[in-house]
Amino acid sequence: MCTSLLRSLSEDAELLALLPEDSEAKRILAAHIDATVRKIVEGEDERTRDLSGVLFWASFLALAVFLVVVAADRGGYWWLLCLPAAVAWLLGAPAVLQDASLRRRDAGGRPV
Repeated sequence: MCTSLLRSLSEDAELLALLPEDSEAKRILAAHIDATVRKIVEGEDERTRDLSGVLFWASFLALAVFLVVVAADRGGYWWLLCLPAAVAWLLGAPAVLQDASLRRRDAGGRPV
């Protein structure tokens, strides 16, 4: 959660304590604080990581590293292994970042 949001909620709570009990502004501010906290809690429950996607795409990154190591070790025409390694890396790197980030997802794990 963002520290600026926590700071804002803290400031709102301090202001709420300073307002008179019978004030309309106090009821409005209390409702605002309640709605903000509820939205934060509900949002945290819905955001997940796709672990199976992370593992799948991390295997592509491992494959890319393996192919480059083999090509460097053997030399010659083995350097052509860098082509599929580049493809595996270009597919895997952004996909790992997408699946590892906390996002709202549907039942299939795809970002919403």
